[in-house]
Amino acid sequence: MYQVFLAFGMALALALPAWAFPVDVQVQPAEFDIAVGTVDQANMAAVLMTSRESAVLDCRVAFVNGPERPVPRHITLHPGKQEVVSQFFRRAINRVRITIDCE
Repeated sequence: MYQVFLAFGMALALALPAWAFPVDVQVQPAEFDIAVGTVDQANMAAVLMTSRESAVLDCRVAFVNGPERPVPRHITLHPGKQEVVSQFFRRAINRVRITIDCE
């Protein structure tokens, strides 16, 4: 009987996202057409960006998690190409705010 409860508990623990946290994304300026997807795992957040513009965009991505200082990442988005930018955090994550500033 003990093994049944243990197996059920393990299956439930693996099925639920244990370290899920909300991710807020803000694109600056809003006139650029950029598709954004996010991934969150334990103490890491990542953003998948795809440019739908006809020109090359130079973007700065900043991840903010509470008291930690944001470290900006610089990437170049080519039309129709996907780029992944990630950030590992040393503290526990409650909410991540991602700011994307392109020109």
